[in-house]
Amino acid sequence: MLRSLRLLLATALVFPFAGCETIGNLNLYSDDELEPLSAQAYAEVATEYTEIKSGAQYEMVRRVAQKIAAASEENFAWEVKLLKADDTPNAFCLPNGRIAVYTGILPLTQNENGLAAVLGHEVAHAVLRHGGKRMTQGLLTNVAATAIDAGLGIAEMSEDTRGVVMGVIGAGAQYGVLLPYSREHESEADILGIRYAIRAGYDPNEAPKLWERMAELGSGTPEWMSTHPHPLARAEKLREVIPQIIEEEKNWQPK
Repeated sequence: MLRSLRLLLATALVFPFAGCETIGNLNLYSDDELEPLSAQAYAEVATEYTEIKSGAQYEMVRRVAQKIAAASEENFAWEVKLLKADDTPNAFCLPNGRIAVYTGILPLTQNENGLAAVLGHEVAHAVLRHGGKRMTQGLLTNVAATAIDAGLGIAEMSEDTRGVVMGVIGAGAQYGVLLPYSREHESEADILGIRYAIRAGYDPNEAPKLWERMAELGSGTPEWMSTHPHPLARAEKLREVIPQIIEEEKNWQPK
């Protein structure tokens, strides 16, 4: 019943505005509704890799994550894990503030400023509720909706369904992000993430350098065919806006 009501509401809200950005910004899921799925996804990811709980990398990840979380001024019950996955250059922040960093991204971030750029971006996705918005998109296309609304835990889902659900809420690294964030969401997270990095005392100019290093990894997908902006386009855009954001944030004070 709940799913039917949501779908009816979504249909009424979306289809009169076909061609607009409405679908990408519609969110029919509250933080409380996403909490069980977020917690399960976080636990599932942790079973796939060894969690690092000490050492210089661990301390750096915790330090940067704590500063970025504080800069977001979002009252989540923040968690952070460093996962041993040297061949996975990725990080994510699930709904309600569950952060994971794979060791494979640390050679790309190179330093705390680079890591702050990554975590600022990922935390911004959570603060902007992009997981709920993407789940709403999934509902509109019936992606994994039956399994989710039936109350199935991630461990009980089939491998294919689990991969879809993990991708939907933002933990799709090991399964492949089947429903990646839209270009709009990525751009929003880029800008807000830079604000968080600045507030946390990091050098925002490391962000475009990071995306240039990402570009060196290579991709055969033209930007117009991808849901993600090309890394070099992101670097160029960030270089344009960073001076303005620095000016806007210079008087920011933590609450």
